[in-house]
Amino acid sequence: MKTVFKSQVQNSRQWINHKLQLAICLWWAGIFIPFIIIAGEINFTATVDRTTVGLGETFTLNVSVNGENISGVPAPKLPDLPDFNILGRSSSQSTSISFINGRMSQQTTITFIYTLSPKKIGKFTIGPCRIDYQGKTYETQPIEIEVVKTATQATPSPSPAPPRPSAYSEGGVMLIAVPNKKEAYVGEQINVEFYLYTQYNLDVNGISKMPNFSGFWYETIYDPDHLLYQKKTYNGKLYYVALIKTVALFPVTSGNLTIDPMELSVTVVKPPRDFFDIFGTAENLNIASKPISINVLPLPQENKPEDFCGGVGRFSLDAKVDRDTSKQGEPVNLIVRLSGTGNIKLIEKPVIPQIPNLKILEPEVKENIDKSTGKLKGTKEFRFPLIPQADGEYLIPEITVSYFDPAKKTYERLHSEKLRFIATGVIQVKIPVDAGGFKILGSDIRYIKPNKDRLKKNTNDFIKFLFLFYPFSIILIITAFLYQRHQVKLSKDRAYARRFMSGKVFKRRFQEASEYLKKKDQKNFYSSLSKAILGYIGDRFNLDTGALTIEQLKQELLKRQLDPEHLDQIFDIIRKCDTYAYSPLTDTDSSMEDLFKRTKKLMEGL
Repeated sequence: MKTVFKSQVQNSRQWINHKLQLAICLWWAGIFIPFIIIAGEINFTATVDRTTVGLGETFTLNVSVNGENISGVPAPKLPDLPDFNILGRSSSQSTSISFINGRMSQQTTITFIYTLSPKKIGKFTIGPCRIDYQGKTYETQPIEIEVVKTATQATPSPSPAPPRPSAYSEGGVMLIAVPNKKEAYVGEQINVEFYLYTQYNLDVNGISKMPNFSGFWYETIYDPDHLLYQKKTYNGKLYYVALIKTVALFPVTSGNLTIDPMELSVTVVKPPRDFFDIFGTAENLNIASKPISINVLPLPQENKPEDFCGGVGRFSLDAKVDRDTSKQGEPVNLIVRLSGTGNIKLIEKPVIPQIPNLKILEPEVKENIDKSTGKLKGTKEFRFPLIPQADGEYLIPEITVSYFDPAKKTYERLHSEKLRFIATGVIQVKIPVDAGGFKILGSDIRYIKPNKDRLKKNTNDFIKFLFLFYPFSIILIITAFLYQRHQVKLSKDRAYARRFMSGKVFKRRFQEASEYLKKKDQKNFYSSLSKAILGYIGDRFNLDTGALTIEQLKQELLKRQLDPEHLDQIFDIIRKCDTYAYSPLTDTDSSMEDLFKRTKKLMEGL
C-alpha cells in the first residue's frame, strides 16, 4: 500500500512539474510573440496628380513605398526623363500601428515627391521607377502623360469654409500680396511680398495654405522666424505691418497667369466689450490674400539663337582648363562658368563641340546662389571631364552661350576664348568584359546547431530555479521592450535606420571591392571602392551623396565637426577612384593594395 501511494506521489510530482514547465513556456511565448515583427513584401507604386498637363505647368510625381517594418529604404531610381524638367523633390513618411490577435502590425508609407514640368507638347511616357531593397528589385508601372498647349483645369472639390471673421476684424486684419511687377517675360524674375496688416493684438499660427504657383518656378527669398512690425497708414487707417514671406517667381510659360491666394492662420484678441470683460476674448481667423494676375510675355522667336541656354537676365561667361598637359590619359577638366543675375538655376549646360579623339563626359554642376539682395544672382559652373584617347595637341574652339536680356529686350551672345592642352603617353586599354554570371561573395555564415546530447532535463531543481527565474525574466522583459522600441525607430526614423545599417552595408560593399582587387580588375575595383565610401558617408550622416558635389559633401561633413585633414585624405581617395575608373589610366597592383588598406584605416577612424 505504501509502495502504491509513493508511486502515486511521484507521478503527481512529475505531472505538476510538467504542467509548470508548460505554463512557463506559454508565459514566455506570451511575452515575446507580440514583439516579433516579421518584415514582408513591400508595395512600390508611382502616381501623378494629373495625366494631362499644359505646357509650362507643373505636376507632381509621387513614388510610394509601403510595407510592414520597412527600414533603411533608399531613394528610388528615376527613369530617364528627357522630356521633363525636375523642379524640386521632397519626401514624407506616415506610420500606422495596430494589434491583431496579440501581434503588432506596423505599416509604414514613405512617399518621394517630385515636381516636374514638361519641355514640349506631345504624349510621353514616364518609365518604371526602380528600388533595390533587401536583395530584391521592385519596379513601378509606366505612366502616360499628355502635354497640351493649355490644360483644362479640373474643378476642385469644395474645401471646408474657414472660420468666418467677426465684424470687428473685417478690414482690421488683412493679408496683402504685393508683386514688384505685373508684366514680365518668360524666365524673368518677379518678386511677390506677402504682408500682414493688423489693428489688433494677435498671434500668428502659421501659413495654412501656400499658393501652388502654377506656371511658375519659385524660390523663397525671405522667410523670417520672428515678425518685425512697423506702423503704416493704409486707406487712411493706421496698421501694424509685418512682412510674412517673399518669393521669387520665374514664369515658365506665357499668357495671363494667376497667383493664387496665400492663407494665414491667426488668433486675434478681441477688445473688451464692457467693464466686466477684463481680458477680452480670442478668436481664430483664417485670412487670405487676393489673387494676382500677371501678364507673361513670350520670348521673341525671331532671331532666337541656337545656343540659347534658357537664361533670362544678365550674365557673363568664363571658360578654362585646369591643366595644360595630360600624361598617360589623365583627365583634363574643362570648366565653364556662367555668372550674373537672373534665373541662373534654370540655365542648361552649354554645348561643347565634338573634338576628334577626345571623350567628353557629362559635367559636374555646381551652383553658388545669393538671395540676400532680393534678386537671384551667383554662378553656375559646369565641369566637363575630357579624356584624351590619343597623343597630341587638342584645341577646344570657342564656346558660345546666348541669353535673353529683358531690360534690352534682345538676345545677347557670350564667347569664350579658345583653349588648348597637350596629351602624351596615352595608353590604349581594352576593358575586360566579365562573362561570368552571379557569384556568391561569401558563405561564411552558418546556422547555430545545438547539441541534443548536451540538453538534459533536471526536474529535481526546477522548483528552486523558479525563485531565481523572476528577476531574470524582468531583465528579459526590459530587453524585449528596448528591442521593440529600436525596431519601431528603425521603421519610422529613416536617418536612424541608415545610420544603424551603415556599417553592415559598407562591409558588404568593401568586400566586393576586395574581390575585384584579388581579380586585378582595376576598373571595377576603383568604381566599387568609391561607391562603398560614398555610400557609407551618405548612410552614416543621412546625406544624398548622389545629389551633392564633392565640395558640397565636404562642407556638409565639416558642419558636423569632423577633422578636415581626415576628410581631405578620404576625398583624395574618391577623386583617385573616379579618375582610374573612367579613364584609360592603369595602376600597379601594389598601389591598389596600398589604397585599399589606407581606405580601410581611414573609414575606421571616421
